[in-house]
Amino acid sequence: MKKDELIALLQEKIAGFLTSICSVWDNERFKLLTDIASKGGKMIAPDLEPEQIDYFRTTGLIYTGTLNGTQIVAVPSDLTEQIINLKNDAKIKKTIKRNTAWIKLTRGLLYYYGTLSSSQLVKMVENYTKEKINVVEYMTVIENSNSYNEEMRIDEEGFSNIRVFDSERVKKEHQLRKDLPYYPFTKQQLITAGEPDYVEKNKSYMQLVNFLTHHFEIDHAEADNLAEECVYATRIGDGTNDVLEFLSHNLEFNHMETVESLMIKVVELMNNTREWFLKGYTSSELLEQEKKHLQPLPADTFSQSNSNETKNVKVGRNDPCPCGSGKKYKKCCGR
Repeated sequence: MKKDELIALLQEKIAGFLTSICSVWDNERFKLLTDIASKGGKMIAPDLEPEQIDYFRTTGLIYTGTLNGTQIVAVPSDLTEQIINLKNDAKIKKTIKRNTAWIKLTRGLLYYYGTLSSSQLVKMVENYTKEKINVVEYMTVIENSNSYNEEMRIDEEGFSNIRVFDSERVKKEHQLRKDLPYYPFTKQQLITAGEPDYVEKNKSYMQLVNFLTHHFEIDHAEADNLAEECVYATRIGDGTNDVLEFLSHNLEFNHMETVESLMIKVVELMNNTREWFLKGYTSSELLEQEKKHLQPLPADTFSQSNSNETKNVKVGRNDPCPCGSGKKYKKCCGR
């Protein structure tokens, strides 16, 4: 087969598989494809990671190159019309919307819970979407998404957040807390957490960032990176001393008062970080739950106890037994 014939055949095959390729994509990838086609088949390249460029090249749909000294992305000219038509395909649009929800919910669940088995993921995603999931389709979409944007790890333990280095330990910690339900996040919380490189920046997080920028010679971005690492250190089970040791390698401590104040901020952050081992709860939340389950003693308990200790009441052998049995003392507790 000649080169031109081979190219023509490949273009024909790719066109035939265009729908099936896009059927596992989310909105991000599909929008890039249709944007390129809508602009005549080429456009200025967006900020893509090397593995994302490789991913698109393997599909045979999107290529990178240089035009007049500018980095561009392009699609085969013979496919632009078909791609534009695909943009208006109601079935494809519905599939893309479904895939986007699956991917973001999955990433969000792993962001907060760390590691989950495939069956757990399917059940949870079904719960949030209120729809029955075709497991094969779901797994294909998730694995394909991870090839494009690696946000998770897949191993014998199941699926994990990309920052989980010991998925087996996370699973064991979950099993140790089998009576503790997974924290009930809202669908929107999970979708938000499913964005690439998401970090939950709560009040204690921002307080630490502000403290670092005010007391050390670092800018906001550097302080933000340090706070983020403190969050992940907490999530993998590091203690306060471990986190402070990490910070000591990145900051110069000149005064003990500053170190003590920093420790307060770090402890506050750690207590309010949603932990993988705790099934998405913070240690502060679990402490509050434990307090609610503790039953307070009646107000007069101690006064009664003290009065019993101070009063020495003599009971006759033929008197009713003070235990309330109805028997005489000599036939009951006085025996």
